Amino acid sequence: MTRRTAVFVEVTSPGWAFWRAALDTCVGLSVGTLYTFLGIIVVGIVGEEALSSLYWQIDLDPLFRASMGVILLVAAVLAIAVPFVLVAERFAALRAVEASARANPDAVPQRSLRMELSKAPATLLQTTGTVLFWCLVGIGALFALAVFFTEDLREDGVIWAVLLVFAVLALGAAMLRRLGRRLVERDDARMRDQWSRWKQLVPRAQASDADRREASVRAVVPQWLSTPSRRTLNRISGVLLTATLVALGAFMLSVFMRQQCRGCDPVYWNEPIENGIDVLSLSSGAAIAVCAALGILAWIGGVVLQFARERALVGWVSDRASRRVDVSLIEPLISGNRSMMRLQLGLSAVGAGAVVVGTGALWAEWAAVDTRAVLLAAVVLIALGFVVGWADARRSRRERQLVREVLFPGDVGRVGVDTPEHARRRRRRS
Repeated sequence: MTRRTAVFVEVTSPGWAFWRAALDTCVGLSVGTLYTFLGIIVVGIVGEEALSSLYWQIDLDPLFRASMGVILLVAAVLAIAVPFVLVAERFAALRAVEASARANPDAVPQRSLRMELSKAPATLLQTTGTVLFWCLVGIGALFALAVFFTEDLREDGVIWAVLLVFAVLALGAAMLRRLGRRLVERDDARMRDQWSRWKQLVPRAQASDADRREASVRAVVPQWLSTPSRRTLNRISGVLLTATLVALGAFMLSVFMRQQCRGCDPVYWNEPIENGIDVLSLSSGAAIAVCAALGILAWIGGVVLQFARERALVGWVSDRASRRVDVSLIEPLISGNRSMMRLQLGLSAVGAGAVVVGTGALWAEWAAVDTRAVLLAAVVLIALGFVVGWADARRSRRERQLVREVLFPGDVGRVGVDTPEHARRRRRRS
């Protein structure tokens, strides 16, 4: 009796696709909030130092100050919401993997999904509860000490209400931690079953793909998959990153020369150093803006290139004829982020920036922009990003599974993970 052959499959489900899109949207919102924070700092310092007359004429200071408060609020909301979305996504992934195992006991999920389930889904819930509990206990304890040593605070009923809120929230965090621990214990058997199954099936599936790949006819991949090469793209990104870091370093130097610390008085130098600081601040700020613009163009170009490569690869393997290629050329298209996911992240990031600026303008009563239009655009961008990521899940699964059935790439993972082609080259060098 021969043993059945294990195979790698692209696992997905409607529930997991929904929560995956929600999690990617949260990631885009987090990145967009961070970039907006950095942009406000750079524009504020450059405007105040080198373009002071124009800066105060436009009256950007109230907008930036209000936007900083919005950033703190958005960051707090994301810090609380993202862990719960991540836990929901992990549970949906586990259910999708179990359903795939019931349908085909010899099927092995893609490496990225197995890495997600390297720990029980509720582990993060338990960690979140622990972090929240000790943060609330620490802040509440400091607040209680202030009340204990200050007579005026002890006589204020609102302060005691705030302490009660801290106590209730800490109790809720403790209950959340206990719930996470119980769920981890409950799912322990489920996780061990999947891990043991993967431990047995992954080597078999890897060997099966290697045998089929070696038995297939050698083929030349479409030019879109090899030109420009990954090395060229990495060099371009490296040059752009280096230029950004140099410009940022020059900008921080100009800030330090003007004011050595937050509470220090500004330092004024004799000429020509004074003009040099202004020139350095303005030129470095402009360089950062140029690098940011080039980064946006590079990102758009990367999305377009990724989409073109996905179309070219799917069209090439649509005849379902088995062939052998260099796995490193197709690995990013199987295990990396798809073009629609990159577009989703970009739309969510821009939407987060619009939320911060629009809400900041609303709080500051800044009449230079239409706040309703900005906030509406932000909601549309975020919703559109979510829909784009969610709608692409089914097509992503179908196309990647087709590539696996034709090219037999093996257990490919993220970009940079060792592949069978890399292993063969290393053995030949040895």
